[in-house]
Amino acid sequence: MAHVMPDLFKIDVSGHAVTHARAEMIARGKVVTTDEPPERGGTDLFATPLETMLSSFLGCTNVITNYVAGVLKIDLRGMKFDVCGHFDTRGVFGKAEIGTPFPVIELKVILDTDADDAQIAKLAKIVGEKCPVSVLLRRAGCDIQESWVRK
Repeated sequence: MAHVMPDLFKIDVSGHAVTHARAEMIARGKVVTTDEPPERGGTDLFATPLETMLSSFLGCTNVITNYVAGVLKIDLRGMKFDVCGHFDTRGVFGKAEIGTPFPVIELKVILDTDADDAQIAKLAKIVGEKCPVSVLLRRAGCDIQESWVRK
């Protein structure tokens, strides 16, 4: 049975600073912790906030790809993905005015499917238009360079 989602709903997250480099957030009762590596004063026990943001992009890509594949009747047996964000630190440190902190984000998706190249291209296009994290990144000016291939 398909899950029906409301047109608009709130997503609440609260949190607190554990240290200057580590924060704990609560989302739906689940703890999300971010940290920094030692060279930035952290303990390196958890992913950084920026790594968490890129991880959210992959998680959203997973969910929306599976949803869209179902709509398009594409048999998707599995997938792997990698993301690499090119972080321009000049804006953070006041060295320059920049348009976006991530001018380029590389996304590589490897699909376990029998879908042909045209079907994969259509899937990738729709996912890019529907994945909320993808939409946010694109509208923020990130150039998402994508590679969608069969396993």
